[in-house]
Amino acid sequence: MKIDAHFHIFLAKTINQSQSRYPIQYDATIDQWHSVATPLGIDGGVIVQPSFLGIDNTFLLAAVSQSKGALKGIAVLPSNAPRSALEELKEQGVVGVRLNLFRVSDPHSMIRNYWKLIEFINESEMHLELHHDDGLLNTLLLEIPSGTEIVIDHFGRPKTGEEFLHECSGILQHTSSLWVKLSAQYRTPGLDHAKVLGYWLDRIGPTKLLWGSDWPHTGFEAAQGYAQQFNSLDRLVHDEKLLNQILSTNPKYLYW
Repeated sequence: MKIDAHFHIFLAKTINQSQSRYPIQYDATIDQWHSVATPLGIDGGVIVQPSFLGIDNTFLLAAVSQSKGALKGIAVLPSNAPRSALEELKEQGVVGVRLNLFRVSDPHSMIRNYWKLIEFINESEMHLELHHDDGLLNTLLLEIPSGTEIVIDHFGRPKTGEEFLHECSGILQHTSSLWVKLSAQYRTPGLDHAKVLGYWLDRIGPTKLLWGSDWPHTGFEAAQGYAQQFNSLDRLVHDEKLLNQILSTNPKYLYW
């Protein structure tokens, strides 16, 4: 089982365009994802709720429920969601909650507003998925309570390949519970991704790395494709054993 640990699905008519960074006028369905993933040997996946669908996880839950166990979900919830909401989602195949801090004016305060929900996430043995602006990972991690299982999107989005070598107090605080997705290299084009991968291999080890296609590559649809993202991982990771861990062993352990 090879797993795409980060992709999105949605219907254009359900998008809150005021929450989208640009008008999205196309559908991205689970059948369309299968059509591009299956030819590459990907037979499992993790659907991540996009921010422009808000807290309505209905479409995601329907796809997970119809997948016969091949898909898991990462939901988005309001900060005041009760623990019972997490338990209900968990029963339906949701394994984590995403906090998207990208272009949020005060992301540190937003994390603090989510402290109670993060407590419920920990009690429910789920994880927190974090997305943010470039260069903010370390300070944001300092705001998150210890003992939280955290999955970091898109290499952690440092501004430079050396950033985490100099700013790591937050990373050190959570090292034992951090997972990192080697996804969406195109969102950080100035990075030496091989250098950042080397850092994460040294810091959290090969068993905590994941890969995601970031399909359908919102904002970059014209320039990116599914096979292109899959091949970018192949070019980055030359060790067959490590590649198998990233695509299969690690995500099965975390999500299933």
